[in-house]
Amino acid sequence: MAFFSIFKDIGAFLFPRYCLGCGQIISHQEQFLCVACRHELRQTNFHLLSQERNPMIRKFWGRVVVQKAAALLYYEKGAVSQRLIHALKYHDRQQVGLWLGQWYATELAQTGYFAGVDLVLPVPLHPKKKKKRGYNQVTLFGETLAKALQVPYCEDILLKQTYNSAQAKKHWLERQKTTAETFVLTSSEQIAGKHILIVDDIVTTGATLAQCAALLIATGAKVSFACMAYSNNE
Repeated sequence: MAFFSIFKDIGAFLFPRYCLGCGQIISHQEQFLCVACRHELRQTNFHLLSQERNPMIRKFWGRVVVQKAAALLYYEKGAVSQRLIHALKYHDRQQVGLWLGQWYATELAQTGYFAGVDLVLPVPLHPKKKKKRGYNQVTLFGETLAKALQVPYCEDILLKQTYNSAQAKKHWLERQKTTAETFVLTSSEQIAGKHILIVDDIVTTGATLAQCAALLIATGAKVSFACMAYSNNE
């Protein structure tokens, strides 16, 4: 054990790990963030609110019927939450998605908020973008929630049909327009009559989630949403 500890210390010295929030060196006990940056993350606790008081559900009123909707964190530009998710999306830090999924699964398990879900689907990336990035940043997050809920996770039922440039750089009105008619279903039989949980990284205007939900609801499915983060900046 002593030798193992020594090798660990040598490894930490030769190959230091840096906080994704502030860039400071972190210890091997810390995951991605130092203690200070970890405490800067603000949880939404939407899963503890009634339907009427839940801002994420209210975002979809008059657009699509949503059974449940929740997000783990508030997404704030220039803050730790943005740097954390950007590291996941653009810098191949895929384990961040696993970490967020495990964290959220633990929170949700205390209330059984998504009990009754039959299947978990991610918001898909266009094949061209997925090939360029090398992964869908939502995969590990979605797989972890599906495992906690003891339901299947599937990436080949909901597909993105057209290629769009980065949504984050667009004005909210442009995002509303470019998400129209960009998703397709490969099998309506697998989701008809089921309760589907759609997972994504950040919900801002909700246009993408609403488009995906509309396709599923048209088959007779019920839909809920779970995201890593919620943004008020539309």
